[in-house]
Amino acid sequence: MKELPLSIQTFENIISRGMVYVDKTAYIHSLLRKGKYYFLSRPRRFGKSLLLTTLKAFFQGKKELFEGLYLYDKVDNWDEHPVIHLDYSLVDYRSGLQTFKESLRNHLVQQASTYQIALNTHSPSDVLVELVLKLHQQTQRSVVILVDEYDKPLVDMLGKESQFFDNREVLRGLYGAMKGLDDQLRFVMLTGVSRFAKVGVFSGMNNLDDISMNKAYAGLAGFSQTELETYFADHLQHLAETFSQQLDVLMTHVREWYNGFSFDGETRLYNPYSILKLFTEWTFRNYWFSSGTPSFLMDLIVNQKQLPETFESLKVSDLTGSSMQLRQIPLVPLLFQTGYLTIERTELDGVRPYYFLNYPNEEVRHSFLTFIAAAFKQKDQFEIQPEALALRDSLLEENVQGFVAHFESFLSDIPSRLHLPREAYYHSLVYLMLRIVGAKALLEKETSKGRIDAVLEFPDKIYIIEFKFARQQQVKSPEVLSQKALKQIKDNGYVQPYLGQKKRILLLGLGFLDQQLHGRLEEWS
Repeated sequence: MKELPLSIQTFENIISRGMVYVDKTAYIHSLLRKGKYYFLSRPRRFGKSLLLTTLKAFFQGKKELFEGLYLYDKVDNWDEHPVIHLDYSLVDYRSGLQTFKESLRNHLVQQASTYQIALNTHSPSDVLVELVLKLHQQTQRSVVILVDEYDKPLVDMLGKESQFFDNREVLRGLYGAMKGLDDQLRFVMLTGVSRFAKVGVFSGMNNLDDISMNKAYAGLAGFSQTELETYFADHLQHLAETFSQQLDVLMTHVREWYNGFSFDGETRLYNPYSILKLFTEWTFRNYWFSSGTPSFLMDLIVNQKQLPETFESLKVSDLTGSSMQLRQIPLVPLLFQTGYLTIERTELDGVRPYYFLNYPNEEVRHSFLTFIAAAFKQKDQFEIQPEALALRDSLLEENVQGFVAHFESFLSDIPSRLHLPREAYYHSLVYLMLRIVGAKALLEKETSKGRIDAVLEFPDKIYIIEFKFARQQQVKSPEVLSQKALKQIKDNGYVQPYLGQKKRILLLGLGFLDQQLHGRLEEWS
């Protein structure tokens, strides 16, 4: 089996060492033919850095590296161009405005030194202009600018408002300076995670082509199912042998855990990091999510009291989420851009597209729900699992008193400011905890008889669950509510769709009187 480039994001290193490289150069050929200024948004660890280093190798005229790839015999001109490659992982943008400016200038000066060019200006935007002009004059060739993670100095500062705006002004000046350099530039590509900052940062670059949701480039980063099976065939076979499973059975698990990212509602992709880790560690884990979940996202969810079912089958019309104001950044577009939600499908209302969002796969769903539960309880994510398992085990044992006791304990740890006095809040929390431990739970299940609050399936039994909520002044006790919930299940015939499954059917009425809970359990017969 070929070596996997797990920690290597440089095209030249991957090719020269004979590692697995998924050929994306057909997309590069299209970019070269059709335009000059591009912007691409993709979640972290999705192959953006590798894409830029592939472009860099092409513009440096390193044709030998492309032998056997699509681009190799599709281009006649392999002339070398000077390349400016901005990488913010090498820039200090956290230590204040002046340090950021100096570090960014030094990053550009260092690149100028590789061409033996001395720079005399000081602000980052002036330095960039001077560097481009001198490179063009010295080489008599147009210049290429590649920017990796254009928004890193912004996304990482979302929790520090003053620094966010200081960094944004620096970037606005830097990227705006490119507009006056059109005659000296051959190709420009900027990549990043977010699109929300575009309005504030690229206001001077009205010629930038955003290909983030362009169907023609939906597969530009990430692995498709065909690419996975073609380039990693040996690794898949080895994984199947490791788990003593047939390959087709194993592929079902791989798809369920890691496939599903989509930026057009049609093309489904794997995150490269998760796949490479899977073939390195030979076990199914939450690799991508645990590699760096931004705390600001969880803080945003908690502050807005957004509960998990809010994000399932969500219909929206805008996924850009552009905002000039930090406090007004829309949460849903941000979750999509960062990879925690994806486009399940699109629909047209006339000519206007609507996007239906959901979690991409089991890795993201499980991890995301765990982090949300931990954030609401202000606990570590590892403390949540035992509580969720206790809830599931109570239902497996048909111990409704144990379920009520564990859930009341869970509720008591949530700060009062985060409680929402409505029924949906409580059954959302039940769903959250059960999904964490892998239980198959459906909320708001539509039937011909009405809408069931929740359906929970186990190998040997099905729970039909109805919730009732009231305030203290409305009802004397939660027992009254649980009785009403159970009666609604029976009266509306919610069991009918499940009678043919040859599983025991249990009816569970849960009554919430503020934070007091009572449960009634009956078996359908």
